[in-house]
Amino acid sequence: MKSIFLLMLSAAVSLCAAPASDPVAPSSNYLIFEDGREGPLPASLEFHHGSWKFEDGAMAGEQVPTENHMATIKVLMAFDQMKVEWKMKFVVPKQRFLFVAWPADSSAHAMDFNYVPDTGEISLVRPKTKDKDGAVLVKGRAMQLNIEWHEIVCIHDGPNFTLTIDGTTITAADEAFTRPMGPFYLNGGGFNGAKFLVKDLKVTALPGSPQTRKLLPPKGAAAPNPAKINVTPVVYKPNPGDILVADFETANPVEWKASGNAFGPGVRRNAVTGFIGTGLINTFLEGDKSTGTLTSPPFAIAKKFVNFLIGGGDHPGKTGVLLLIDGKAVRTATGLSLKNSAGQEVMDWQSWDVSEFAGKRTSFQIIDDQTSGWGHILVDQVFQSDQAMPSSLPVKK
Repeated sequence: MKSIFLLMLSAAVSLCAAPASDPVAPSSNYLIFEDGREGPLPASLEFHHGSWKFEDGAMAGEQVPTENHMATIKVLMAFDQMKVEWKMKFVVPKQRFLFVAWPADSSAHAMDFNYVPDTGEISLVRPKTKDKDGAVLVKGRAMQLNIEWHEIVCIHDGPNFTLTIDGTTITAADEAFTRPMGPFYLNGGGFNGAKFLVKDLKVTALPGSPQTRKLLPPKGAAAPNPAKINVTPVVYKPNPGDILVADFETANPVEWKASGNAFGPGVRRNAVTGFIGTGLINTFLEGDKSTGTLTSPPFAIAKKFVNFLIGGGDHPGKTGVLLLIDGKAVRTATGLSLKNSAGQEVMDWQSWDVSEFAGKRTSFQIIDDQTSGWGHILVDQVFQSDQAMPSSLPVKK
């Protein structure tokens, strides 16, 4: 996936640096965090029905003619006393959304909620079982119908079931809910072509709830996912004549000029590998929403090559780096849009032959002008050398 799934890694990153022993990751409060940006899905989730792909920085599900079920995400984790949060966008209107939870010891529904985005109607439901009739326990109406991304919070706490959609809350209590729950499903659709997007799916244990849950066996076919490439950049062994431009070990170099908000302080929640030391430039601030530029002061081209590590989004002209001479870009590079099999964003060496510009004054500029999926850039260890640093990526055929 262009998606990051990170289980219980603590994260604290300064505006450009993160300790080597403290990977950039979501808060350890989450049992599950899936931002929806890029596949494949983690082991604790699966695409259960419908046609799925990753687009617009989210998981996109569509009900298609070959499927009788709504597009469905299944969480393969038993839970109780949990808070489940996510953001949802309805691309095609006139559809119904359904949250379904199953008890750990039965195949029948344990609790449902229904949401009709066109009208804002919401309800909490106790499904029918062999021992008890089904019932709509409470109804409500979310009033903010024109929101692009709906924010949904569902809390199961013993007999209590609480739902909040865009600030509107309804709650109900039923003794049938007082038991460990099995998997839950996020369903959207109701007609062929119905489509919805999900991102920032989080599961948090409430106080007193067990902190770990055994994953349930996956069933059904998962959506196809982009290939993962395990990349380890060539180790950099400095030559005596190399000239360091920046290593970004502590923060943005004070003499570099920043614009926008992509280079400010804050937590970056993407896991990154391949940088040198403890710091790097990482514009994944507020997800991919932040944009800006970071430009070095002018320096003389004194070596044959300018080398640097790069990762992040592959959006030419939008995310990448530029070599500027007299205000014009004479060399450019973009990110890789690649993760490894561990779900970490990878970095690799890029080298520019700049021998034709020997003696000229230049600036190195990092740009982020992309706010959708992979709308960020990773850069580290910019230096001049008479030796090019080789790439470790497979050669494209």
